[in-house]
Amino acid sequence: MKLDLAIAQHLAQLPLSLQSEVFDYVLYLEQKTGKQSSNDSERRKRLASALQKVVAINPYAEIDPAAWVREQRTERSLPGRD
Repeated sequence: MKLDLAIAQHLAQLPLSLQSEVFDYVLYLEQKTGKQSSNDSERRKRLASALQKVVAINPYAEIDPAAWVREQRTERSLPGRD
């Protein structure tokens, strides 16, 4: 099995919050190793590739949009306005 497929399988089993942490760590490692390109088109290609990988992972598949909106709109007290 290829390493990228193994990583993708393990990543898919993690909760969304941990998937986000893994993605942040990957970006950190890229910066640390100096893989940053000064060329705009190269950066755009890398960004497009990263976004395609995120789409393939589909991290929001388990979230019901309507339920999320209802949860966000629940009444709560505002700080300093008691």
